[in-house]
Amino acid sequence: MPNITIVIKERYGKSKQLKYVRGIALAPIGYIKHKYPMAKKRVINSYTKSGRAEIHKNLEKVNMKILHYLMRNPITYKSIEYNDNRLSLYSAQMGKCAVTGKVMEIGDIHCHHKGPKCRGGTDKYQNLVLVCEKVHRLIHATNSETINKLLAELNLNLKQLKTLEKLKNLVLVESC
Repeated sequence: MPNITIVIKERYGKSKQLKYVRGIALAPIGYIKHKYPMAKKRVINSYTKSGRAEIHKNLEKVNMKILHYLMRNPITYKSIEYNDNRLSLYSAQMGKCAVTGKVMEIGDIHCHHKGPKCRGGTDKYQNLVLVCEKVHRLIHATNSETINKLLAELNLNLKQLKTLEKLKNLVLVESC
């Protein structure tokens, strides 16, 4: 009998469906478990007509003029990945600031690195968030006078303040 790993032996060892190819045990495909993504509808996909329709239905909530503006005006000194993720974030956040929840206009949209590049942060989607310009200035602000002025202008509620605090803590406000 060929060698099989402990995991295979524990999970599938008694199965009559266990097959061997050149001494390597293959788990039966019927035994493989998976779960559907929780935040994504199963109908959404680009392979079916109804799936594509669902994608376009979700994009109806996005201001296409601003999305097209962002597409046509990439930030030239940033990577392709950064600019691509900026578009994806705009669509995912439906054009709203991640902290205030207000719809952003052209010139007010800032794609912020949660983990600064100078500390090893990347341009990956998970490390970016779209915020309005005032929130971005507040995230990086160190002067208490500036912080108080911006907080007064933004008038954030408790939930928004917690989101802001998380972003400030990730940046570790000190300059790189």
